[in-house]
Amino acid sequence: MSEAVPGADFESFVLETIEAFSRLARAEAGDLHSAEDAVQDVYLNMYRRWDRIMARHGSLTAYGRTAVKRAVIDQFRRNRRMVTVPVRELPETESGIGIPEAAYEMVKEGIDELVASLPERQREVIVLCVLQDLSPAVVAQRLQIKEESVKRYIKAAANNLKKSINEHSEEATA
Repeated sequence: MSEAVPGADFESFVLETIEAFSRLARAEAGDLHSAEDAVQDVYLNMYRRWDRIMARHGSLTAYGRTAVKRAVIDQFRRNRRMVTVPVRELPETESGIGIPEAAYEMVKEGIDELVASLPERQREVIVLCVLQDLSPAVVAQRLQIKEESVKRYIKAAANNLKKSINEHSEEATA
């Protein structure tokens, strides 16, 4: 009879949730490094108390999402208290996808503007489904609408975003 390897459940949990937690932290924190730190802090704390968390909590993913949001808030509070020294000029760094960080931030700001231009319900659905990686069924329950409506809002938002992107690209080439 083989015994379960300690931490095996935790490893599979991390592999299943790392992308969703990272997207959520990035959306909440606004910068990649703070988001990565928050997710790492959450996983470290969850690992330390894994047996107790498994025994007490129903949905580990929901528990983790809440922990990520709280970790981002805690980081913000800690960083706000830190004394900062002005830096004259920072060297150009590259983002995780290989483009300069300044360009990446401009692209992210553009995406945030595009999402902000969506109608309220479409924006809510996009944030919940895409950034927080929730299923349409969960979003429907949370917003108290039908799942089919959530899917229609996603499709409409995608169409609106495509139109906006096409308009911006036409303006840029003109």
